Amino acid sequence: MWLRSIWYILTLRCEEADRLRAVNDPASLKRHQRIAERVHRRLCKSCRHAARQLERIDRGLRELRSDGPTTHPEWDASRAARLDASLRREIERD
Repeated sequence: MWLRSIWYILTLRCEEADRLRAVNDPASLKRHQRIAERVHRRLCKSCRHAARQLERIDRGLRELRSDGPTTHPEWDASRAARLDASLRREIERD
């Protein structure tokens, strides 16, 4: 079984690494999956860039959420503008 885990870590593809990064609860991943994603990210420049973008989007969404809930479930113009501004700030930090 450990040989299979090592093989998974060494042969992880970008698509699978991206799927692992997108998991809402990283604690739900198996240990070898978390290790494989970290190793792959260290070796793959594109995946490092994708991971940074995902972190920026998450920060922007958290900032938007911290503005407080709206009374309407639909996206009004002001909410869309706040999201746009938040994401632009994250892009400028690059």
